[in-house]
Amino acid sequence: MGFAARRHFLAVAAALAAACSLPAQAAESAWPDKPIRFIVPSAAGGGADTVARLLAQHIGGVLKQPVVVENRAGGSGVIAGNAVLGAPADGYTFMLGFTTMSQLPATSTVKIPYQVDRDFIPVSLVARSSNVLVVNRGSVDVDTVKGLVEALRASPQKYSYGSYGNGSTGHFLGAQFLQETKTSAQHVPYKGAAPMMSDLLGGVVTFAFPDIGSALPHLNSDRIRVLAVTGDKRMATLPQTPTMTELGYQGFNLGAWFGLFAAKGTPDAIVQAMSAQIADAVKAPEVQSKLVGMNLDPVGSDPKTFATFFQTDLKRWAELADKADIRTD
Repeated sequence: MGFAARRHFLAVAAALAAACSLPAQAAESAWPDKPIRFIVPSAAGGGADTVARLLAQHIGGVLKQPVVVENRAGGSGVIAGNAVLGAPADGYTFMLGFTTMSQLPATSTVKIPYQVDRDFIPVSLVARSSNVLVVNRGSVDVDTVKGLVEALRASPQKYSYGSYGNGSTGHFLGAQFLQETKTSAQHVPYKGAAPMMSDLLGGVVTFAFPDIGSALPHLNSDRIRVLAVTGDKRMATLPQTPTMTELGYQGFNLGAWFGLFAAKGTPDAIVQAMSAQIADAVKAPEVQSKLVGMNLDPVGSDPKTFATFFQTDLKRWAELADKADIRTD
């Protein structure tokens, strides 16, 4: 092939390649030109649902397209995950996931039909939260974590801790606490935070690590006492309460979070665009104030930062699950 013919061939090939990419580029540049779905792995009215609706309302207004929240509860999030992965990866279906996405792979004895870190793209870490160590004063009248540890050591078979389900954050933190302090207590799992808090108030269980949102309405009760908080820093709502780390207990920076995910194959330009929308939304005064009112710490990270966070979270929950032998059906 001569030089002129070769140059013509390369020019035609380049033109064909550019032409083939035009539909995808056009689709991305026009995004969004139809309603967007936020799928939530829990029932309406819960924390994830509330966060999703706050974001949907703000982002829908900015993009001039409806953002519809769909609740697909059940299966520890698997039903919602399948719904996202079963939809076209075109940037119109996202999932507002939470901590369970990191915990389920570590604890499930049933095969999950997808691999969370392979089949989902982290878009943005929306917000984080912490848990609190709370004791029933009638069961063990202590005012420090050290006092609780001493009571557990003195009567190893006497006490119990509640959680809002096997494999839940409260279960993990309780097991971590017993291992860290070399103490023992019976684990009592409940079907949700509300019945657990009811029994904690009634003295059926001795202590628990509820999320702050579930515990806060009861913290003024004279029947329970908060001893410490998890996470990297003290809570704005409990500024006098120390963190577990401050008190010398390691491994308690694990906590709850909410994040937006897309299916693998979603165009990167759309992932970046939605991530930017999340970052702007959590800074908007009307959204930020409501998240803070839920005792959440707004974040709004970029995809790369969230991906790093998610991989670290997966590893931490897996290590703790193995160490404490936490398994769920």
